Amino acid sequence: MNTVPVALWRLVVAAGAATGVVLAAREYDVWWTALSQLSNLAVAVCFVGLALREPRSPWLRGALTTLMVLVGLAYVPMQNGNLWQAWSLLEHVVTPTLVVLDFVLVGRNHHAVRWWHPLTWLVPPTAYLLWYVGGDLAVYAALDAAHPVEFGQRIAVLLGLLLATGYGLYRFGAQRTPQE
Repeated sequence: MNTVPVALWRLVVAAGAATGVVLAAREYDVWWTALSQLSNLAVAVCFVGLALREPRSPWLRGALTTLMVLVGLAYVPMQNGNLWQAWSLLEHVVTPTLVVLDFVLVGRNHHAVRWWHPLTWLVPPTAYLLWYVGGDLAVYAALDAAHPVEFGQRIAVLLGLLLATGYGLYRFGAQRTPQE
């Protein structure tokens, strides 16, 4: 069971993510096809669960953290995105920052991150990528599968970013001692 401050913190993270999704949905008709909105929705749902109970394994928090780092770091350069609108600021800066802070400062099971977790944390963004290409979603101009060389290069950069983040979290966890 989580302490009251941890539960409240995680509910704040969930509320921020959910607010970003709601504001984006009001702005865009196809909000549900963008990784930013889907990732924030996942954070909102999962952090409500994490507010109630933190599982023994840090896998979920690690997967959400790497996903939100991807959302936060890829948005501005790949979308020429702006952060002036509330939904964009919440989804691309505030929520990713809060999720990273949760992993680094709040979680108690960092020591349980396994060497193979960062590899499995690639599953959610890979599933999105398969849906993106297979469904010809064309949400991101910078990820146009019709230009395979540029598409492949950008995917390679994003993959490197995700793996570096994941193994950074692994190293961080390996240096921590168990807390209860």
